[in-house]
Amino acid sequence: MVTNSFIQNQLGGGRITNVVDEILSRNPNAAGLVINWQCFGSNGQEKADYSRGVLERFNRCASSANKHVKIITNPRMVNFSTNPHYADYFEGAYSVNENGGVVTGPFNEPATAEKIVINHYQTKSREEYLIKRNRGRADILDNDVYLDEDFKNFDRNDEFDDGILKYRDERAKVYQPPDNSHADERLFDALAKNLSPTLLPNTPPEFYEGKVETFLTCRAVAAYLQTKLTDAAPAKLFEEASLVAILRTLASGGINFADARLLISELPNLLTLPYPVINELRGACLNIIPQLMNVMRLSNSWIYYVELDYIQRLLQIQK
Repeated sequence: MVTNSFIQNQLGGGRITNVVDEILSRNPNAAGLVINWQCFGSNGQEKADYSRGVLERFNRCASSANKHVKIITNPRMVNFSTNPHYADYFEGAYSVNENGGVVTGPFNEPATAEKIVINHYQTKSREEYLIKRNRGRADILDNDVYLDEDFKNFDRNDEFDDGILKYRDERAKVYQPPDNSHADERLFDALAKNLSPTLLPNTPPEFYEGKVETFLTCRAVAAYLQTKLTDAAPAKLFEEASLVAILRTLASGGINFADARLLISELPNLLTLPYPVINELRGACLNIIPQLMNVMRLSNSWIYYVELDYIQRLLQIQK
């Protein structure tokens, strides 16, 4: 059952993102947050009552959270993802649960739901379940369908839980619609805040450590602003500063394998840019790739080994 303290944790100052940020900020290698299901049953309803919403109609759930999870992930750190339950990350990155524990698959066991949980309305009413069953599964080929056993397994009505309604009401009290006025100016200010230290001659090397993704994001934002601002020159300055900052990050040694893979995955967006620093950045990546290939070889990750070898040869051609 959801408690008032849980609701307050979820609000986290008014936004669930605060809870997510607090969890992920504890570990710089955490690229995703797994969230356990809280499975809600049919409430004994045979027919669908569309005059009310799902949250109001189904307020009985299992007595504990389900070990199955959904995931909030940083897509820039993902090799690939074949389903919403887990992702294949770049080397050195991983998902964590709400307590910071590493989770490598679609289950977090024992399930945890003190800070954040996903309400999962798998069955709804029996009528709605039959419609869902006849429609077939969306994530599996060959028209695979849900079974009667699935309804029995997920039709859990052990406890009354209206926590989501309480959360919705509390959230409504603090909700502020997004202010989209002067958005481009705020982005420009954010670039200045993040990149101004890189324009100073005495900024210590420690400043650059672990900031590959930050500077790549700055580069993308600067490129976007060039299409929006009347005078694109300042945005071009920040774009070049972002690239120089990436190069200094590499020189500082403060880069892990996940950052290196992220940088290499962004190369197609970088190598055509008209800045002198691009040639230095290409050379730095050529130095990084053999190290990554050695890691792939030792871990028998031959698909990524061949991929990196191909990228390496392309970079050598462009020299």
